[in-house]
Amino acid sequence: MRPVRPLVPVAMTLFVLVGWAIVAHNGGSGWVQFLGEAVGAALLVGLLGPALSLARTRVDVVWAPPDAVAGAPIELRVRAGRRVRLRAEEPAGPDAFVGPARLPGAPERWTVSRPRHGLLETVVVHVQSAAPFGLLWWSKRVELPLPVTVHVAPRAGAPVAAASVPDDGTGEGRARTPAVVGEPRGARPYRPGDSRRWVHWPATAHSGSLMVRDMEAPVRAPVTVTVQLPPDPDAAERVAEQAMGTVAALVGRGVAVTLVTDEAGGPVVGGVDDRRRAGRRLARAVSATGAAGLPGVRVEQARLP
Repeated sequence: MRPVRPLVPVAMTLFVLVGWAIVAHNGGSGWVQFLGEAVGAALLVGLLGPALSLARTRVDVVWAPPDAVAGAPIELRVRAGRRVRLRAEEPAGPDAFVGPARLPGAPERWTVSRPRHGLLETVVVHVQSAAPFGLLWWSKRVELPLPVTVHVAPRAGAPVAAASVPDDGTGEGRARTPAVVGEPRGARPYRPGDSRRWVHWPATAHSGSLMVRDMEAPVRAPVTVTVQLPPDPDAAERVAEQAMGTVAALVGRGVAVTLVTDEAGGPVVGGVDDRRRAGRRLARAVSATGAAGLPGVRVEQARLP
């Protein structure tokens, strides 16, 4: 715990006390001396009071989102025992004043932002107070644990060229409707382009809206996306953004994607079927020491028999 820019407040306090002492000594009046002692006590409380208040103040993060995006605001909800100012150190964020909840279950909101992907488990802040008189600010550096681990996904960059594979006619394009082949897998609401022969009358009567049979259709060839991050943080972020854009483009077209990444515990291979899962996988991705091959994003499309 330390004072923030104490030179001016301390110098002004000494100037006032010395000046008052000279006036009281020359005047000799008892009330002048008494008033000087009162002013001195008030100034002493103004200088040291914030330190005592800050030492007894507890700050907690009571809510955090499980998912976020690099560079975007991450809203946290914070509760403090007294009114204090938060100055973010890691990750960065604007200053905010927080205090006891005005209503039960309604803590103060505070936003931070992390420029790169990764896992956010704690925030490092400087908790500051100048109570009760605002004469001198005191600050203490604390590390606040988050109630959940925030998966900070990379921004979606431009996909690699291999991800822009044109529709191969297997029936999985976005503008296509399912062919009447394979086994039925349920019913879904009617969409323009559906044949009247596909209407599922029992489901329609039960739901009160037009339903059609949802049939199994041929699938597009699965794709494996291998992500290898370089050691340099800036270069790794660019590769992660390209990987996010690639996986998002493939998943958006209904392609089955297997994502291969390196995590703290070793290589991880697994399927991803939406942007959220892809973002969480890439948030945990790290640069593997001694990994074979050049860093980057590689897309390999399997061949259907």
